[in-house]
Amino acid sequence: MRFLTYGQKSNRSLMLIHGMANTSSLFDDILPFLTDYFVIVCELDGHSDQEQGTFISVSDSSEKIEQYVNEHLDGSLYGLLGFSLGGTIATELISRGRIKVEKTILDAAFTIRMGIMTYPFKFVFQGSIWCIKKGVPIPKALVESIMGKGNSGIVNTLYKGVSLQSVGNAALSCYKYKIKEGLREYKNPIVFWHGENEPYPVKSAKLLKQYLPQMKKRVYKNMGHGQILHEYPRAYAKRIRSFMKENGSGC
Repeated sequence: MRFLTYGQKSNRSLMLIHGMANTSSLFDDILPFLTDYFVIVCELDGHSDQEQGTFISVSDSSEKIEQYVNEHLDGSLYGLLGFSLGGTIATELISRGRIKVEKTILDAAFTIRMGIMTYPFKFVFQGSIWCIKKGVPIPKALVESIMGKGNSGIVNTLYKGVSLQSVGNAALSCYKYKIKEGLREYKNPIVFWHGENEPYPVKSAKLLKQYLPQMKKRVYKNMGHGQILHEYPRAYAKRIRSFMKENGSGC
C-alpha cells in the first residue's frame, strides 16, 4: 500500500481512501482546495501503477493503515474520509479503535451483506474491469443500474491496471462485510454521504445508524455513486472543509 502526502505535517491530518478499482488520482481534483490540511491519500494494494501488489481484504488494508498512522502520526487522525470500498475500510478503522479519529466522512460506504447476490455482483465488477482492459464499451444501462442514472461517466475514473483478482477480493470483502460491535464505541462526529440515485448506500446508512446514533446524513440530489466527487470536486472539497471545521459538525 502506498501513502501519498500533501501539505505541511504541522497542519491537521486528513486521510482519504479511494474506492474499488480507483487509484489515488480519484482525489487529484480536490487536493488544491485542501491545502490547509496535511492530506494523506491511501492507494490500496493492487490499485497502483507504481507498486506491485494484490488487494487482500478490508481487514488487511485496515491493519496497514493503522500501522502507518501509529508510526507516522502518533496514532491519531483529525479527519478520515472513505469513498465506497474506502468507506467500508473507514468503518472498519473506527470500529476497531486502534487509532484515534476525530471526524469521519463515509461517502457511499458499503456495509450491507449481499447474500445470494454476492457472487453475481463480484462477476459484474470483474467483467466490467475486463471490458475496460480490452477496450470493450460497458453498456450504459448496466453502469447506471448500479452506479445511478446519469452517472455513466464514473467509468472514466476506473483503473484498467487493477487485476481481476484484486477486484474479486475487494468485492467479496465488501459484500460479505459484517459490522463490528466496537463501532458503537465511536462517539465522535460522523456523516454519511450518498447520491440520490444510488440504491445500496441508502441501506448501508440505515444499518450504520443503529450503531452510530450521532451520525448525520447528506443526500446529493440527482447524483449517482461518487458523482459529486468526480464531476464537482470544488463543491465536494467545500463539504469536506465545512465538516472538518473545529466547531463544525454539520454535513
